[in-house]
Amino acid sequence: MTPRLCAAAALVAACLVAPASGARQPVPAGLTAAESNAEDIVDAALAHDRSGVMSIAAELKTGVHAQAAPLRTDGVPAALVSELERRAGRVASLARSAPYVQVLLAANGVSQLMPSLYSHFADRVPPAIQALDYLDREAEFRSLAGQPDQVAAAVKELGRTWAHVRPKVVAAGGGSEAAAYGNHVAAMKRLDPAAGPRIRAEASRGLELVDRLEGVFG
Repeated sequence: MTPRLCAAAALVAACLVAPASGARQPVPAGLTAAESNAEDIVDAALAHDRSGVMSIAAELKTGVHAQAAPLRTDGVPAALVSELERRAGRVASLARSAPYVQVLLAANGVSQLMPSLYSHFADRVPPAIQALDYLDREAEFRSLAGQPDQVAAAVKELGRTWAHVRPKVVAAGGGSEAAAYGNHVAAMKRLDPAAGPRIRAEASRGLELVDRLEGVFG
């Protein structure tokens, strides 16, 4: 497993056990804005919209910097907040001229942190659902980068994460949604990691199914 996916596994494991606390605060608007910024950068990069990438990346960096102190005050570990700042800064530094696939991977690196960040707040959707979104995108973007070994690592971690969160989906009444996503995970495992277009098509399908999983908790 690559160092980045090892870190992802550790973050997901942390998400599966909520931080010990009493009543938790809602997810801060600044954190949801950062999550949206990262996703919007992905959309802009996929569309080869350089100006869009640059402007949203600048917004992400500024917003994360402004949110850092409040996150620490809310009890989010300082090291995790600092890593969020570092990754937002990296996206901004790549935005002007780096290949789009590098921008995609860097923006998805911001999304990788969201499950662990969200786990410190009250949210209706289990944080591990966000991890599924990150891992489907990671498989897609590693495929675009021509990195089949990293695709395989992402798919392996996708299976592990799904095994952890599936019971929560079923318990919430999402039996049909769980079956559909389970079929997706099985399809990802069957595919050759070097089968670029098919991997990317199935990963894209997974992202749509993650939206359905989130809806179970709505």
